Amino acid sequence: MMQLDAATLTYPDGDSRLVAVDAVSLTARPGTVTALTGPSGSGKSSLLALAATLIRPDSGRVLVDGEDAAGLSPADAAELRREKIGVVFQQANLLPSLTAHEQLTVMNELGTRGARARRPAVARRADELLSAVGLDARRDKRPHELSGGERQRVNIARALMNAPTVLLVDEPTSALDQERGAAVIDLVVRLTEERDTATLLVTHDLVHLPRVHGSVRMVDGALVGS
Repeated sequence: MMQLDAATLTYPDGDSRLVAVDAVSLTARPGTVTALTGPSGSGKSSLLALAATLIRPDSGRVLVDGEDAAGLSPADAAELRREKIGVVFQQANLLPSLTAHEQLTVMNELGTRGARARRPAVARRADELLSAVGLDARRDKRPHELSGGERQRVNIARALMNAPTVLLVDEPTSALDQERGAAVIDLVVRLTEERDTATLLVTHDLVHLPRVHGSVRMVDGALVGS
């Protein structure tokens, strides 16, 4: 479960500070997708960065499965991200030289011990996830051989490689037409329910809100309703 408890984040702005996230309290529960909407500049990206433990709040708490990430050392916060948080970026950011399957398996090689011994199990998990997102037949294709929707599905599968309990999804439909965008949202909802993740989805596309379990709106750094 992901919880923000009166989380506040400010940035320097001349002689004062700009409030990017204003005492936000928000809970994303296992097996559900909570959509976060709001105008450009409302603080959605800053809130997502807090939820991902990439930055610390000025005050308040960021709880991942009950653990307050705001109080962790940078090394411990990195370990928490690696073990419990998956992030689906707005742009797929796939490595051009790697196949869809390799985009997933390379996650095993990043910063943890025992990578070699885990490779067979990691390869099997990558196969399972590519099957889950409907890309069995595309596993050996490189990014330039995949459509935009297929690249985004690889992006989603990659975020699930470490079996996170929290999934953070940033504008996954921004580069897709409405039909392909709807398919990606449906995929996120299905995988969230099947894998019991607590998913926070940032989106500008209000047409997709009926597909998710709940939504909140952010304006000027604060939540203004659901």
